[in-house]
Amino acid sequence: MQATRLITGVAALVMAGATFAQSYPAKAVRIIVPHPPGSVVDIPVRGAAQAWSQALGQPFVVDNRTGAEGIIGAEACAKGAPDGYTLCGTDSLVISLNPVTRSKLPYDPRRDFTPVVQLGFLTSSVVVSPSMPVKSMEELMALARAKPGEVSWGSWGVISLSNIYIEWLRQSKGITFLNVPYKSALQSTQALLAGEIQVSLFGAGPAAIQQKAGKLRVIAVNGETRSELLPDIPSFKEAGIDMPIRTWFGLFAPAGTPSDIVQRLNNIVAKALSDREFKAKFLTSQGLELVGTAGGTPEQFAAFLRSERATYENVVKLTGIKED
Repeated sequence: MQATRLITGVAALVMAGATFAQSYPAKAVRIIVPHPPGSVVDIPVRGAAQAWSQALGQPFVVDNRTGAEGIIGAEACAKGAPDGYTLCGTDSLVISLNPVTRSKLPYDPRRDFTPVVQLGFLTSSVVVSPSMPVKSMEELMALARAKPGEVSWGSWGVISLSNIYIEWLRQSKGITFLNVPYKSALQSTQALLAGEIQVSLFGAGPAAIQQKAGKLRVIAVNGETRSELLPDIPSFKEAGIDMPIRTWFGLFAPAGTPSDIVQRLNNIVAKALSDREFKAKFLTSQGLELVGTAGGTPEQFAAFLRSERATYENVVKLTGIKED
């Protein structure tokens, strides 16, 4: 009798959960974005919000919570109720890099977040001044090796991708650049265009435009494969740089959010990402590319995050980069 009651109770809970997922959403949904409005992270998230609103008939409202390199917004998302009415859109810095470069965080991505869908990868390119006597990453590294500490490379913060590359090259290949810090990637590239520095890291999309105008030269793109934005430019892997770290953007829900809701949200965005107009407006315009696990299932996104976390831990161990 007791076993029968237990089975009946479990069945009732499952049916209640399924009914809740089917009726979701019954009100507006908030998407916390720990980045500024109009930023390269914000735009793809707004695209997802639009797709959800159109498919589900309720407003999906973006709530930009900036500050402390994404920590404020990520904490707010982690503390949200796991009912599908709080979501989060952010990047690899907040989810994968912060936890391995900071001794204390008010959130733990592995414990506090459920991956929904990966939106895409931001391809960055190594750019140099047109006056530089190098046309490839191999030539740049050879020049820096011949003139240690003389070739200037702009970075923007201790845990910026640019600084990680500079330190990784120093520790793994014995190549030392003159690391010149700026407040942002845009400032670093502006300094390159002004002749203040010789090397910078810049989004592949904007870099392609500047290269066409003859204002800079692109010599490599990060990652293992070439970028569709710069198909003629070799990848890091082709240049002998085994550094599989790239910036990505994704959507999350607080841990414990019903899997039926997570899957429903995933299906809608994955379908939108396959639409040419949507992709052009919200991804390509920001320099994002659908490669690897982007647009895949929540499970594929989760597996990617586990692998990437291990990669970041190894890089931080090698370079000694820490934010605190």
